[in-house]
Amino acid sequence: MNRKAVPAVRILVTGFGPFPGVPENASAAVVEALALYPAAPGIEHFTGVVPVVWADARRIAREAAAKVRPHAILHFGVSKRAAGFEIETRAVNMSGPRQDHAGFVRPGKPLDLSGQRILQATMPPYPLLRALRQSGFPAQLSRNAGRYLCNALFYWSLADAGTDGPLVSFIHMPALGTDVSVRPRMTLEGAAAGAQVLIRASAQAVLLAKRNGDGNRGGYGSHGSQALHGTGRHDRRALWR
Repeated sequence: MNRKAVPAVRILVTGFGPFPGVPENASAAVVEALALYPAAPGIEHFTGVVPVVWADARRIAREAAAKVRPHAILHFGVSKRAAGFEIETRAVNMSGPRQDHAGFVRPGKPLDLSGQRILQATMPPYPLLRALRQSGFPAQLSRNAGRYLCNALFYWSLADAGTDGPLVSFIHMPALGTDVSVRPRMTLEGAAAGAQVLIRASAQAVLLAKRNGDGNRGGYGSHGSQALHGTGRHDRRALWR
């Protein structure tokens, strides 16, 4: 008797490119490393690097999500204050006047004039936190994703996902390789291993949402309320650079 292939949980994982003060972004290095690792059974992960450019970031992330149709999105960025993983729990509808990689300074103003003031992470943060700590990684929750493109991409992804799109999370990690006052308690290899833990925990959150019949959470577009879609392969793919 032929067994029916179990559809895979599809995870979109992004990092950021360089920006003023951070010529080599560790989040980009992490997702590039992930593209080389085989995914865990039942998971497909897709990776890419988003430019730290106000004019391009949302469009590129949207295009990737439309192509992948993920059940969950994990955005990674760096923070000079972080000594370990910081799981962001909310995004604020506001930017700050800071120069992007193209030299543009966006004034402090709302990211979406008609949007809500605050959007909460739709990926449950505590299971991610618990998974990291149980695996020995330094981790904490954060309520302040800043006012730069990290916060902006998090906010835009949550807004784009709405109520029937993928679960969305943003994770700050140390700015490895830069001159920071707080020394991180991890290496680049450790950060990539921690990212794998987060991918597995995210897939479990998607499956739990499906099992609990939590509306359309964990789906994408019209697929949200349906069975998990995918090829069933244990795959990893790099989408863009």
